[in-house]
Amino acid sequence: MQTLKGFRDIPPELAFKRGRAVALLKSVFKSFGFEPLETPTLEYADLLEGKYGGEEKLIYKFKDRGGRSVALRYDLTVPLARFVAQNKGNLTFPFKRYQVGDAFRAENPQAGRYREFTQVDYDTVGADTALSDAEIIAITASALEILNVKDFTILINDRALFGDLPKKAVQILDKWEKIGVEGVKKELAAAGLDAAEILRQSRDKKPTPRLEKIFNLLKSYGIEEKSWKFDPLLARGLDYYTGMIFEVKVTGYNGSVAGGGRYDKLISKVAGVDLPAVGSSFGLDRLMEIIPAETFADIPFRPKVLVTVFSPDLLDDTISIFDQIQGMGIDAELYLEPQAKLDKQLKYADRKSIPFALIYGPEEKAKGLVTLKSLAKKSQQTIGLTDLPKLLN
Repeated sequence: MQTLKGFRDIPPELAFKRGRAVALLKSVFKSFGFEPLETPTLEYADLLEGKYGGEEKLIYKFKDRGGRSVALRYDLTVPLARFVAQNKGNLTFPFKRYQVGDAFRAENPQAGRYREFTQVDYDTVGADTALSDAEIIAITASALEILNVKDFTILINDRALFGDLPKKAVQILDKWEKIGVEGVKKELAAAGLDAAEILRQSRDKKPTPRLEKIFNLLKSYGIEEKSWKFDPLLARGLDYYTGMIFEVKVTGYNGSVAGGGRYDKLISKVAGVDLPAVGSSFGLDRLMEIIPAETFADIPFRPKVLVTVFSPDLLDDTISIFDQIQGMGIDAELYLEPQAKLDKQLKYADRKSIPFALIYGPEEKAKGLVTLKSLAKKSQQTIGLTDLPKLLN
């Protein structure tokens, strides 16, 4: 019994942490006026074909039971483009959306990279302004800050700066993160290009007027200048991006944790509807590797109290007490075997690291009280139910 290669289970404790991270990210997106969107996991294959260049071979494609050629989504951006084109008449532009969902790529699994992975996307469609570009970058910085991620740098460039370079040179520069500077030099030389000259030309580039506007707007947003910088060698997505591009580096972490940019031709390419767009994406798996433990410090990984069932004849009263505890906002669990001995129930709570057990037996019923037992301290108190929140805290 095992999972498919490149796929994995996410156990409860990690799922709790991922949920916390996603909730914090959503709070940032909402604070900038972005709305949630959900799209199907499965799309027609021809929607995805021809959109990812050489990466297209990684798309999971197959025939469904109706003989249609379908594919698992490769990312969340092409489905967004399809949604916008399909619903253009019903949307208010600029359309600002975020989406959290799984994508699938048939690549070789490695550390932090899986064939099924969770993307966190946020995009603006229908605005071609420096402000819309800057807002996406500001959201990225705000998201990292709320997650308590330190020492991050947002590298920013403009694809317009590569206009005078051969396409092959830009394709090789786009591999910078994967193969490093020496790898780039070797590939440029192997392609018959002057590596030293191309690197010199690229390094000597100055920010475009559009980038200068973006940089000034980031200052207005209050994004610290140490958190971002101009990188004239940043290429990203030759077949995808058309203007401003960026990616996020974190000190001590190998690879980028987020990236994005302006892609004004994609929606037209997908469905013939000419709309500008800019956006970004976090890979949740990579993000989880850099979020510090303090972000998850107060997550209730387990219920705070196990409500035991003293005997079957007290079950109805016990359920009523459990319902009242839930109404107090206390994370609780009701034991599901009414016939089980109390000792077995307490061992269950201990194995699950539930710190308290609530006991309601004949004596407690006669007094209108409950007994709260601390499993760690091996002590207990008989109290009124209304005193429970104060005692637990």
